[in-house]
Amino acid sequence: MGEQLVTTKELAGKRVIDDKKGRRIGKVRRFVFHPSEKRCIGLLVKRPDAALMFHRKDLFVSLAGFHFDDAGNIVVHGDADATDKGAVKALGVNWDTCVIWVGMPVMTAGGDVLGFVDVVTFDRETGAVHSLTTENGAANDAIVGKRSIPASYVKGFRRGQGVALVAAGEYQGEDPDEHVEKGAIMVSDEALDLPIQGGAAAAAGKATAVVADKAKKGASQAKVGAAKAKKVVDAKLEEAKPTQEKLANVAGEAIESGTFAVGKQLGKASGMFAAFKEEFDKASRGEGEDD
Repeated sequence: MGEQLVTTKELAGKRVIDDKKGRRIGKVRRFVFHPSEKRCIGLLVKRPDAALMFHRKDLFVSLAGFHFDDAGNIVVHGDADATDKGAVKALGVNWDTCVIWVGMPVMTAGGDVLGFVDVVTFDRETGAVHSLTTENGAANDAIVGKRSIPASYVKGFRRGQGVALVAAGEYQGEDPDEHVEKGAIMVSDEALDLPIQGGAAAAAGKATAVVADKAKKGASQAKVGAAKAKKVVDAKLEEAKPTQEKLANVAGEAIESGTFAVGKQLGKASGMFAAFKEEFDKASRGEGEDD
């Protein structure tokens, strides 16, 4: 059986229910990843406060500890190794070193920051990470766009800087910002060369490519027009052995039929560049069509 890819984005916020009693447990809040391997090991489920007053700690559910029902809800199994300590023991991991990837900064070995982890795509059965997508914040994403990074580019973790690395604080009901290690996901320097998707900058690149393509086609058409003009001139000269006045008329006809078309094409290309620049300037200033 091939990979069954799911994303943290599509699972986040999903309703979680109990397999035996069918009652609601809570909603998916976070995703926990293995301390040293590139794979998701389970979910953190936010449970409603007791009596709307007393905070209840998040429930950890391993990937093997649930299935989806027909409505798409996450149904937690009643087995002892499906949740919390039993699940952690069955997985054979040290909970205090497990990692929450989403929201962590992504850095290259050379020290460049590519943004923060926005979405992680992984295999539903094994948890193996397939890829991750970076973000730079809503405003920056609108300009810069996002970058999809395959798992093969992920090299490990950089410790000592970034955001809270450890998932344990939330599982134990503690403040996750206290006494936790900081860290970031490290990727190879080649990740900087990966294409950027969306955003004004990416749109600008596409627009430039379109304009360049049209300008190239225009130049090509101009060459064809010039060639046709030369043929017209040669044919007329051969036919008429023209006087100076006739030659001027022939040249005028040739220019109108061919060479002048070069000016038309370049004029169109210039107009496209001007229109593109205006739209790009608007996008840079945050102006839209409705402004």
